Amino acid sequence: MADPTLTGGVRRTLARLSLLAVLAGSALSATAGAAVLGRDDRNNADAFLPTQNRMFGGLGRIECLGAGSGGISFNATGWVIGSADTVITAAHSFFPRDRRGRSADVRDPAHCIFVLYNEDQSVREIANIRYAVSPWADQTKRGDGSFDFAVVKLAHRVRVSSIPAVSTAGGRDRPAAQLLAFQTGVTQDQRARITRGRTAAFPFAAGVEPTNGVRITDGSRLFSSSTNSSPGSSGGLYFDNVTGKAFGLHIGTLCDTSAGGVSYDPYRCFNYGLRFDRTMLASVDAVIRDAPSDDQLIPPDTRYPTAAAMLVALAEGQARS
Repeated sequence: MADPTLTGGVRRTLARLSLLAVLAGSALSATAGAAVLGRDDRNNADAFLPTQNRMFGGLGRIECLGAGSGGISFNATGWVIGSADTVITAAHSFFPRDRRGRSADVRDPAHCIFVLYNEDQSVREIANIRYAVSPWADQTKRGDGSFDFAVVKLAHRVRVSSIPAVSTAGGRDRPAAQLLAFQTGVTQDQRARITRGRTAAFPFAAGVEPTNGVRITDGSRLFSSSTNSSPGSSGGLYFDNVTGKAFGLHIGTLCDTSAGGVSYDPYRCFNYGLRFDRTMLASVDAVIRDAPSDDQLIPPDTRYPTAAAMLVALAEGQARS
């Protein structure tokens, strides 16, 4: 494989595209996948998001039932944006893929819920979901990591005292970025936490289409990250302490594990996110105004359990814990 750090000309472009195909083929078959890319800081005392930080009181989880599962089978991070009844998350929360990367059933957003947790992991608030919009509602964009976001309209406003401001300057390098998200494989996994690292411009060009059905058509919409994550972090909030603003949405991981081990490398192994731009903010604004575009509405799938069944399952789970 050509050295991806070479500069200039066709050789550099081909090397990077070749590497991306390898990375995506090995890591993106499970889009929600993510990685610890170095020292695992997720259980450190300073990783837990304190409840007194009211700016992030709207950081919660999207929780869904799978057909016939009898319990919660999927969760992702989501957070209140713009209005107390509007939440943003990753699109693949509602568009699962099978192990071969092929499109599977659409998760009906109305059969999922948004949950806010207290510091002791008890449920603070639950909101049903009225509808969700995403560019992935268009099948020509489905599976494209460049448009992997969904905006959710809740059935009621949740109680939050502050909502993070958003910046559209997500493409620049940030040596001290934070990812705020829920994690799996950790202690107290119903507490949101902070992982820290750097972000940089996404290192690969457009037009790459791996065989597993996940593709990236516009790398300029993305950025790479060294912050640690795990399944369940998808939809997490990237935050810049310097500006005091959110600048992106966590999507997943690209990592070439052929050499063994997983550690951060800006070309071979990194987490990545979607930066905010006018396209995303237009979708957010439409949902805030309760005027979604019909062609972006995520279609329902009546084979999934009802929202009422979801609430019963969640309540039973809380009673057992």
